[in-house]
Amino acid sequence: MATKMLRANVAIYAAYPEAFADAANPTVAELNDPDFVKNISCAIEDSYTLNMTDSDSDDSISICDIGDVQTPTFYNYEASLDGFRDEDPDAAGVYNLFFDLFKNPDVPFILIKRIGKPQGDPWTVGDIASLYEVITDNPVDLLGDNEMIRLGARFKSTGNVNVNRTIAA
Repeated sequence: MATKMLRANVAIYAAYPEAFADAANPTVAELNDPDFVKNISCAIEDSYTLNMTDSDSDDSISICDIGDVQTPTFYNYEASLDGFRDEDPDAAGVYNLFFDLFKNPDVPFILIKRIGKPQGDPWTVGDIASLYEVITDNPVDLLGDNEMIRLGARFKSTGNVNVNRTIAA
């Protein structure tokens, strides 16, 4: 019998680029550094987007090609996170952390998604992570009748992505 994975087994982190000596190969120690890698999972509304999308491709063919050809040229991804706002702007909590991280445009981050472990668990060797390098865009205030007020963090992709990376020592 198959077992379903629950939302509580998905965590999203925002890391400053300087958190990693080599962003393509982050270490457990780097990922567990609370000064540079922030767990923002509990501030994010469930309708987030942080995934790969269809790749751009080149469909040029040569006279030797028998049929249609598509060669991936750019791996596309999209990132859009809606975070809840705290009633007290001075409160120390994850809602204000989310707001403070993403309230300004043109700030570089590496967004990290880990699937398969509870959100509060520390990183360990063998964890699988997807890392998306982004730059913040202008945030959007999300307001609606009888809805929680949220900050819509929007991002521009840089093209640097590392999906389903197994974390080594």
